[in-house]
Amino acid sequence: MPAVEPVLRTLHILEALNRRHAPASLAQLCDATDLPKPTVSRLLQTLEEGGYVTRLPRRLGYALRERTLRLSSGFRYSDVVVEAARPFLSALTAELKWPVGLATLDRDAMRVRFSTGRESPFAIDENFVNRRVPMLLSALGRAYLAFCSADEREKILDLLRASPRETDRMARDPRAVARLIQSARRAGFASAAEYPSAPAHGVAVPVLLGGTAIAAITLRYLGRRLPEREAAQRYLAPLQRASLSTAAAMKDHPL
Repeated sequence: MPAVEPVLRTLHILEALNRRHAPASLAQLCDATDLPKPTVSRLLQTLEEGGYVTRLPRRLGYALRERTLRLSSGFRYSDVVVEAARPFLSALTAELKWPVGLATLDRDAMRVRFSTGRESPFAIDENFVNRRVPMLLSALGRAYLAFCSADEREKILDLLRASPRETDRMARDPRAVARLIQSARRAGFASAAEYPSAPAHGVAVPVLLGGTAIAAITLRYLGRRLPEREAAQRYLAPLQRASLSTAAAMKDHPL
């Protein structure tokens, strides 16, 4: 047996226990992992000795211990969104050629978590990943703000209103913010010039779970002459497909 096989089998047992959200008997774990009873029993003993699993009294089965949380402490919810979105964003760039990015909320801005810039023949910015972009001036921020929950939106706006940054000044104009949000919600997307002095533009849609934004996806293109309506006609439907596919794939990436 290859040396890696016992490790993989052990992880399969942990995954099976995690999916149940309840104790599991030896027989149930054998069924869930398609592993023979002696193998499961031996690996459970190893997990128990390592502090990851506990055997309950009165034949109630096995349950996870708190130590298993250490296995995911470096993996954030935003990482799950990136892993779910990655193949769909790459496919989008292969189809439309322009770079596509995904961002999640970073307190009072959006942080770009993934970009297909290196996969695009029209690379706009090699340093886009990990950049914080403003909530009210970027397509990503506008799309997220328009479709996040009302409570979250108000908390974000409170932070922006207290911000000394010029890019957040609009937050102190409630009418302008309301128009921005209403426009994005009505259209189903947001758009913005990514840089005031450059011809790069972004069209962004939210990634929704339960009707609430958890991230935003943007396609960035060059060309000041392309009207917003034409950009939406070209790019909105593919972006929305990628967003829906990402949300559906989140079910395959549970925490």
